Amino acid sequence: MSLSLEQLKNAFKKPESEGSRPNNYYPFWNIEDGQQAVVRFLPDKSNTNPLGFLVEKLMHTLDINGEKKSTACLKMYGEDCPVCKVSSAYYKQEDKVNGKKYWRKKQHIAQALIIEDPLKADETTGETHQGKVRFLALGYQLFNVIKEAFESGDLDDVPYSVDGGYDFVIKKSKQGEYLTYGVGSRFRPKSRALTQAEKDVVEDQMIDLSTLLPANPGEDKVAGMLTAALNGTTYNGDESSSKPQGLKLAPKKSTPAKAEPEDDNIPMDEEVVVTPAKAEKQAPKVDEEFDAEAADILSSIRNRMKRKAE
Repeated sequence: MSLSLEQLKNAFKKPESEGSRPNNYYPFWNIEDGQQAVVRFLPDKSNTNPLGFLVEKLMHTLDINGEKKSTACLKMYGEDCPVCKVSSAYYKQEDKVNGKKYWRKKQHIAQALIIEDPLKADETTGETHQGKVRFLALGYQLFNVIKEAFESGDLDDVPYSVDGGYDFVIKKSKQGEYLTYGVGSRFRPKSRALTQAEKDVVEDQMIDLSTLLPANPGEDKVAGMLTAALNGTTYNGDESSSKPQGLKLAPKKSTPAKAEPEDDNIPMDEEVVVTPAKAEKQAPKVDEEFDAEAADILSSIRNRMKRKAE
């Protein structure tokens, strides 16, 4: 479908819904403080994407047997996610530390033609990213800049239009003790049509953005990994390795975690997460109400696993 500017504005007004990366992502997080890159967002080759040029990637990071393991959030596929439910249960108990620990991490992925690239050329090939189509993993700062541009009414056309769109500036600057993209990044105020040479590159390299998302891992796998994380057991793809004798959940916290600003320059695989507390020598006392709620979340899945094994 061909999206109008009004359709895109409406899509960005909606509340934000709650694998390995190819080597042709543009590493804009490596630009220096004060530098800027200029890109031109491109439409999704699929004409069914309601956001037109972005797809949402949702992931969970779980601590399993001393290692951090990533799994896709099932909400990304329109399904209920047991990890999200456990996170919500913690938040209901006013345990923000564990609530945030199990909450999904979000990025938006775009494809763009790199117009200006301040990064050093590759030492082996001597090439830069300029003039090539690259993928961009956008955190909340850059996504909000884009969202606010739609809300402001400053855009007269869809930003990825090849004949009347807008180049986008990604600028890294310092705000207090943190580096940010939220201050200098913006759509350029004047639209421009891509040159014929640029259009030829775009036509040749543009893809369906959904191919950049991980495959649905399935409810059984996500539940197995979650059970292992909650119980301190191992998980190697065999559901039996993480069957619990009883949930050993973290104790209820009364002090919220210190809020750290998220950073757009951190790739999804290295997304900042709450660092778990060191393991107690003795099992902590668990809030019984929460223990029952979390157990209920996983019980139907575990029972189905048991029936399969019989």
